[in-house]
Amino acid sequence: MEKIILIFSFFAVVLNSYAFWIWSPKTQKWKNPQYSSLATPQLQLKKALETFKNRKYKTALREFKKILIHFPDAQEAAESCYYIGRCWEKLNRFYQAFLSYDKLITTYPNSKRIQEALEREYKIGEYFLNEKSKKWLGISIYNLVEHPSLEIFRRIAERAPYSKYAPASLYKMGVILVQLKRWDEAKDVFQKIVDNYPDSKWFKLAKFQLSLVCSKLSLGSDYDGTYYQEAKKGLEEFLKKYPEAKISKKAKKILEEVKEKEAKKYFNIAQFYKKQKKFKSAIVYYELLIKKYPESKYAQEAKRILKELKK
Repeated sequence: MEKIILIFSFFAVVLNSYAFWIWSPKTQKWKNPQYSSLATPQLQLKKALETFKNRKYKTALREFKKILIHFPDAQEAAESCYYIGRCWEKLNRFYQAFLSYDKLITTYPNSKRIQEALEREYKIGEYFLNEKSKKWLGISIYNLVEHPSLEIFRRIAERAPYSKYAPASLYKMGVILVQLKRWDEAKDVFQKIVDNYPDSKWFKLAKFQLSLVCSKLSLGSDYDGTYYQEAKKGLEEFLKKYPEAKISKKAKKILEEVKEKEAKKYFNIAQFYKKQKKFKSAIVYYELLIKKYPESKYAQEAKRILKELKK
């Protein structure tokens, strides 16, 4: 008797598992209504939106996806793509939300939701930017994999270069690259803002950051004077144009560091010639150092050595 009950129980389970599958004479296939769309994209969108309003986000996500699968060219597909992003946000899956908004922008560029999608992408980028970096064996995970904000801000700048979010995204990209000490890449990003967005509110900050990055590049270089000149010129122009800016004090300090570093370069060259007993060449560089950077600590030492050499 127990065996009979077990057999009937087994068949009951099997039948229940197939209860959702029905035979379609038209397609000559079995189909599950749970995975099927309603007859029109309008009806399917209405059903999905009602589910979203009822805060059943996982179910809503499935209902919106049906439109993209069964009606990818319908007008409702763009709206569905937007709401898929919204569902992912509600489920705290922010990177997946970004991917949905990015798909909307690239696949449905005429959608009325484009500006909203850009704004939401930008906020997601800021979310990852402000999120505390996770560490593995004491090393930031972003030293091993690309920072998600870099990808998000880069996509915004590329997809919508004429939007208000483009210069803002580039600036945030530059900030991340500075934090990661990727100076050359940061320089290129800030330069892009200076060249392409002179009327943006980010222009002044980008100008300062560009000079800052050039100063960092110059401090790491003993022989190449290109970054010295770029940093010096940029900082001097910034201080001249924005003397009252809050960051001007920092700019002055950085400019002093850059000048001190370049003074050291002239001093080292002079010292090299002095050791080689090429005193005329040494004198030329000591004098050049004193003329160009009279306030540097190396200028005082150069004056003392010059007196000895001239004796």
